[in-house]
Parts: sequence; C-alpha cells; structure tokens
Amino acid sequence: MNREETFRIAAERMRLKKEKEAREEKEFYERVTKGTPWLLFKLVVIFCTTFTIITLVDTFVDGKTKKLSEKDWKIDRNWEWTWHQILDVEGYMFAPELRDWFNRKKNSLNITYSPILQTGKKIVYLKEVKGVSFEKHEDLRQNSFFNWFPFLQIGLLIPLATYTFKRQKPWFNFARVASMVVIFPGCLMVLYFTFF
Repeated sequence: MNREETFRIAAERMRLKKEKEAREEKEFYERVTKGTPWLLFKLVVIFCTTFTIITLVDTFVDGKTKKLSEKDWKIDRNWEWTWHQILDVEGYMFAPELRDWFNRKKNSLNITYSPILQTGKKIVYLKEVKGVSFEKHEDLRQNSFFNWFPFLQIGLLIPLATYTFKRQKPWFNFARVASMVVIFPGCLMVLYFTFF
C-alpha cells in the first residue's frame, strides 16, 4: 500500500468518525428536547420565571402595613451580630443597626408585608435626627429573598434563557441539567424559607 492510499483511508475513517459523533449529538439533542424530559424542563422554566416575577413585585412593591405594640416583637438573644440589634417580629428576623434602633421613637414600630406572598418584608420606625426631629427609617428582613436582589432573580432566569436560546451545544446541556438539579431545588428552598 502506498502512502497516498494510507492517508486516504485515514481521512475516510476520520470523516466517518465525525459523522457518527455529529449523528449521536443530534440524536441526544432531539431526545432531551422532546417528550417527558422536555416537558419537565418546560415546567421548571414556567415555575422559576413565575417565581422571579413574584419576587420582583414583592421586592419593589409594599403590601399592607401593621402597627406593632411592644408585645408584638422581642429581642432575640440567640443571635449575635456586632453593631446590630436582632429582633424577632412575628417570627421574622430583623437586624437594625444599634445607633438607629436606640434612637427610635417608642411605639413607632410598624411591619410592612409583601403584596403577593404576604410575608414580613421590612420594619419601619421613626428615628431621632440630631435630637430635634424624627425621620422614617426602614430595615429589610434578614435571611430572605428581599436581601438577595438581584442575584436570586438572575439565577432564576437561567432556565428561561436556556429554553429561549436552546442550541445543540455543550453549554445548553450543562445549563439544562443545572436548571433541573440546582436552580429548581434552590427555588423550592427559597420558597420554603420564605414561609417557615
């Protein structure tokens, strides 16, 4: 066999191998973008996108506000945070800075709820300014999605971006699996911790 014949056979084998790999990739792509796996992924996209919209509305829009009496809240001594006072208000954790909290007007504490999920969003109270007047001061709830804006919403939009820009590329499969295994369960955990 001469040298040219050897190169031709090797080139033919490489071409067949590339065609086989391309065919297998296309079959895999079609398998994951049809049927039950794709339906489940679309449900994850809908759920995460809906939750993104809900958290955006709840972050930017205030719901009802309720006046709190001194019996409605307590100082939580189980937590410690330097230069902050940890409060337990109706089971929600707030952490105003000490300089703001100790200069507050007594009996001026209110809690504001989110409009859709109806969960505690922030506390509002009057704070003394230069010993002369009072101004309204707000502290967001700790350990909640209100503090995680915009990182939570960006993460929750990954399934929608994956669905919208689906391509037969490695990043598509990675993003699809990450959406199903990391983002969706993370979304459920955020929802759980919002209410409990």
